[in-house]
Formats: sequence, structure tokens, C-alpha cells
Amino acid sequence: MKWLKFILWVNLVLIFLLINLGGLVHNTGSSLACPDWPLCYGQVMPTMEGGILVEHSHRLLATLVGLFTILISVLGFRIFTSKSRFFKFSLLSLFLVVFQGVLGGITVIYKLPTIVSTTHLAVSMLYFASMIYLLHLVQREESNENSAERLWSPGYLKQASFLLGIVYFQIVLGASMRHLGLGSVCGTGWDNIFSCFDLIGFHKGFFPESAQAILHMSHRYLAYFISIVTLLVSINFYKNISSQAIKKKALILPLIIFAQIVIGIYTVATNIGVIATTLHVGGAALLFAVTWKLVLNLYDLKKKSSSQKKAKDFISNFLSITKPRLSGLVIFTSAMGMYLAPGSISPLQGVFALLSITGLVAGSCILNCWLEREVDGKMERTADRPLVTGEISEKTAFYTGLNLIIVSSILIFFFSNILTTLLGVLAAVLYVWLYTPSKQKSPYAVFWGAIPGAMPPLMGQTAVTGTIEPLGVILFCLLFLWQLPHFLAISLMHSKDYEAAGIVVFPNSHGTKATIIRIFHFSVILMVIAYLPIYLGLIEASSYKLITLFLGLGLCLLAVQGLVLVQRKHNVLKWAKKFFIGTLIYLPVQLTALIVLYKE
Repeated sequence: MKWLKFILWVNLVLIFLLINLGGLVHNTGSSLACPDWPLCYGQVMPTMEGGILVEHSHRLLATLVGLFTILISVLGFRIFTSKSRFFKFSLLSLFLVVFQGVLGGITVIYKLPTIVSTTHLAVSMLYFASMIYLLHLVQREESNENSAERLWSPGYLKQASFLLGIVYFQIVLGASMRHLGLGSVCGTGWDNIFSCFDLIGFHKGFFPESAQAILHMSHRYLAYFISIVTLLVSINFYKNISSQAIKKKALILPLIIFAQIVIGIYTVATNIGVIATTLHVGGAALLFAVTWKLVLNLYDLKKKSSSQKKAKDFISNFLSITKPRLSGLVIFTSAMGMYLAPGSISPLQGVFALLSITGLVAGSCILNCWLEREVDGKMERTADRPLVTGEISEKTAFYTGLNLIIVSSILIFFFSNILTTLLGVLAAVLYVWLYTPSKQKSPYAVFWGAIPGAMPPLMGQTAVTGTIEPLGVILFCLLFLWQLPHFLAISLMHSKDYEAAGIVVFPNSHGTKATIIRIFHFSVILMVIAYLPIYLGLIEASSYKLITLFLGLGLCLLAVQGLVLVQRKHNVLKWAKKFFIGTLIYLPVQLTALIVLYKE
């Protein structure tokens, strides 16, 4: 077992060197120094100088790695069994290294096709991961540690897996950019380390115009995003997990990502120097390896803690008070407003505007939860929210929510315009300081709450145009009217909960029948609003008319069914759930029809 562990470590070091050497081959322009394959100028050992030294050394090292992989498979079969996980994955590793060799040959024979070169690096990372996993299996066999976390959160493994996924995607994105020759498409030198001078579109700024420069800047911006995720995940793991192996990785990961960003900046500043770009490839491999090992450690910890008490970690708790489902709707409707708006903006600018709008909504939701913490404790369905249970402090929630609103508003102004910023601030003020306190005083607070809920598509439209267009107003009205019957159905479903919490809703103040009558009225008006694009000549497709008629009549007929049931004094709770589901089906179908059939 010790010999197997030693060989695995040696092979991992060789793989890491091989990845770095592969980067050096590309960065020195030595990829075709040996024009044939698998030999070099028909020789096993040509004169090792210049580009041949770099390129053929890479091939020889790859051969050595392949031989080590065969040896590991043989030892795995002898030490374990043919049915063991170790042996099966050693065969997978052997397949991957052979596949890597084939890809290398195709790369040379077909003169460096980008897709093959990029796949070559992507598969090398998977092979690297398979070797790390084999070493992990051996270490797990030798480990005598039986400790488990006192409180295990499923969020731990999800967070590490998400980080691993975006790191791997970033590596593949970087490889694509590198093999397409786009390393300097945004200009080089210290003046371009943050902004981009688009050498194709001749435009300088944070949002380039050409597709090539957009790909380059996407790689940069994703690096900043990964650094934030890495820092948050590392702090969370270091504070909440007792395992020393995981704590060490939580300390190492931010250092690696910081070094990667510094090297990336230095690479651009120094005109894509060979040493800097090669170190950048090596740093990416190291980041991937440590993150993958972290995932494996957490998976083992999860199994050991399976019988232990479950608990949410800080990040999961924090995400819950941002109301992520609402954030998903905000992203969709804002993107829809951008897509349907006349004119266009840079894809990167659009993404940042969407994220800023979502951040504003998330901050508003946090302050909403902060204001309603006592009310939430009185309702069964909200009694386990983090602010009620004390898992997140009131002070932390308040300052985070407030700062998120302020920062997001500034970013909206920076990435969009003043009108979009004003609409966003208005939505936040209405939601936090008018709608939230009004809920305990009047059932009509639902109207105030529907205004900020309908604002995202209008903000998406103004982010592109800088003005309020007719279609933006229609989208606002459509979302506004949809929320009213939707929320009234919710108030029927949870009327007892609301009564216990002191929240005034129509079923408790005006009665069930009056509530359902209002649901019917709002459903009819909603159908009329959905027809406005036809009346204004924005949509001509007859299929949109049929879809809108079908959806609108369906919702109205469900409302009529509720009226019949309440008239016969039947329990309408099941009907309210049915109508609630109907509204959930209505909105995405109606909006999709609008997106697909809209004619500018």
C-alpha cells in the first residue's frame, strides 16, 4: 500500500509538470516543432534543442505518465480486487491517458484545431482528477479518523461542488481563449489590466463589442466571481467545520486564487509573457486539484455525519433570507425586458445589469425578513427562518441588506442609467418601507407589494433604452395584475397563519367570497392586459391570440369554480391551491409566448 501511495504521488507530480509543460509548448509556439506523431522527424530521440526540446519533452513526459498509469492499474488489481472501486477507476484513468495521447496526435496531424486543443486540456484535468481520487481512496483506506461533524449541512458539499464546477468551466474557457489566440485581443500593458481596448471593434471600456473581446473579458470577470465565491466558501468551511484537512484547504484556496489573479494581471501587463502564462496554467491546475480534493473530503465527511443532526450553514441560511425563488423570477423578467427592448447593449453589460437588479431585490428581501422577524415567528410556515431561530443576527441582516441595496443601486447606475436606478430605488423603498409595515394595517397592502414585484421587466427595458417604452409598461402591468390573484390565493391558503401573526389579508377582513370575487375581477383584467400587445400592433401572430385566450379563460374559469364552491359553502382550501398552481403555470407560458411571438 505504501508503494502504491508513493507511485500515485509521483505520478501526480508528473501530471502537474506535464500540464505546465503543455502550457509552455503552446506559449513558446512549439506545438508543431515536431510535425509528425508519435515520433519526431521519424526518430524516438531527435536532437533536443529549440522548439523540439520543449515539444518532444512534453511527449516523453506524457509517455512516462502513461507507463505510471499502467503500473498503478496493475498494483491496484494485485492489492485490491478486480471489482474494487480503485481498480475500476484506475482503468478509467488508463482510458483517459490513452485518449489524451490520441487527442495529442490529432492536434499535430490536423495542425492545431482549436476544439481539439481545448478538449485536450479539458480531458487532462479530468485525468488529473481521477489520479487525485485514486490517491484519496488509498488515503481513506489508511485513515483511522472516525470523527464526524456534530452538525452537518448539505450545503457544504453543494458549495464546494459549485466552486469546482465554475473552476473547471473557467479552465476550459481560458483554454478556448488561449488556443483561439485571444490573449491580447483586449490590448496589453498596465493600461488594460482591468478595462479592455477592443482591438477588433476599436472600443475601450469594460464592455467590449466584438465577440472575441467579450470572450476574453468573460474569462476575466469570471475570475473575479470565482475569487468571491472561493473567499466566502473558505471562510464558511474554516469557521464551521472541525476537520483539519478541510480547514487547511480553506486556507490554501484563497491564496491560490489570489495568486492566479495577480499572475493573470501581470500576464496582460507584460504583453502575455511566456513565464507568466505558463504559471497561470499551472495555477489553474493547482486550484482545480485542491478544490477537487476538498469535494472528496467533504463527501467522506458527509457519509460519516449521515446519522448526525442536520443543520443549515451560514451561507445556506443567508441565501434563504434573500428569497432565491423571487430572485430567479427577477432575473427572468428583467432579461425578458432587455430582450424585448428596442436597441441593444453589450452582452457583458446586460449580465452585470441583471446581477445588479437581482442584488437590489435580494437586499430588499433581507430587510423585509429583518422587519418581519417577530411576525415570522408567529407563523408555522416561517417559524424556522434564520432570523427567527437566531442563526443569523439581526444586526448582520440589517447592515447586509442595506449595503446590498446601496451597492446594487450604484452598480445599476454604473452599468445602466439613472432612470433604471431611480426605478430600482423606488421599488426597494415601496417594498421595504411601505408594503412591509402596511401588511399589519390594511389588506390593500398587497397593491403596494405588487408594484416592486412588477418593476424588474420595466427596469430591464429601461436598462437598454434609457426611456420608458409602451411594451415596458405592458410588462409592468402584466406582472402587477398577475400578482394580485396569485397573492390572494396564497392568503386563502394561509389565512389562519396570517391571522395568528396579525397580518391583515382579504379573507380575514372581507371574507372568503369577497376575496374570490376579487380574484375573478383581477383575472379578467389580466387577460385584457395580455391582449394589449395585439391592440397596439406589437404582435400580429394569431397563435398569440389563441394562447392568451386559452390561458386567460382558463384562469377565469378557475375563479368561477371558486365562486360556485363558496356559494355552496364548500371548503375552498383545495381550490385555492389549484388556482395558485394555475397562476404558476399561467405566467411562464404567457411570457414565453410574448417573447417568441413579439415583433419589434
